[in-house]
Amino acid sequence: MQPTIRRFTGTKRTVRVGPLRFTGDEHAALQEAAAEHGYKGESGFTADIALAFITGRFTANLPLSEDRRRTHMFRAQVLRELNRIGVNVNQIARALNSDLTPPDVRHRLDELRHLLDLLAQALCEPAEAEKEQAA
Repeated sequence: MQPTIRRFTGTKRTVRVGPLRFTGDEHAALQEAAAEHGYKGESGFTADIALAFITGRFTANLPLSEDRRRTHMFRAQVLRELNRIGVNVNQIARALNSDLTPPDVRHRLDELRHLLDLLAQALCEPAEAEKEQAA
């Protein structure tokens, strides 16, 4: 089915929506597409595409508002969690750099780091053993 160009029917469009913003390349492509479809300008072409989409005569895989809302909510949640982690890191750094930090805390942190190093080495050993067997 060939799309039909809306011809003037006596009903003038008077409500303005926008302004729409495009990059230079996008605007040039829009003007070219409008001219290819027989439109004098891009505003009527853009309006007809929007109306065809609304009425179901034209469909496209666009990021719909619900998808954008979910994406925005996810990003906001991630940023909140990152902020909380940052607050905790700042509190830890402040406590370690203050004179009020008990000396055994630093010793325990050194022990923890040593344990983490041992754990990392233990996790790497099976992979190294497999490499040696393959060679």
